[in-house]
Amino acid sequence: MDGKITADRFVTMTQDELKSAEQRKRENELQEENMKKAQVPMAEKSISDALKCGKCGQKKVSYTQAQTRSADEPMTTFCECTVCGNRWKFS
Repeated sequence: MDGKITADRFVTMTQDELKSAEQRKRENELQEENMKKAQVPMAEKSISDALKCGKCGQKKVSYTQAQTRSADEPMTTFCECTVCGNRWKFS
């Protein structure tokens, strides 16, 4: 020990407190990398004038579709009004 931390303090430090700045940086990098790998790719949004926003009545709606339930169920459509930002979904 170089005198910067007392023995009493040293024995009560947590595992994170004992890590060097370099170790913390590497751990954060690994965590970010793992989060990116775990994320599902974003589906490309389509814009439709066939869907109408229930909040503002506009027909400027972007939507994506995803299979959120079993394969024999219809796909779920996630909608967002490009005018007011209202969001809804339907199957």
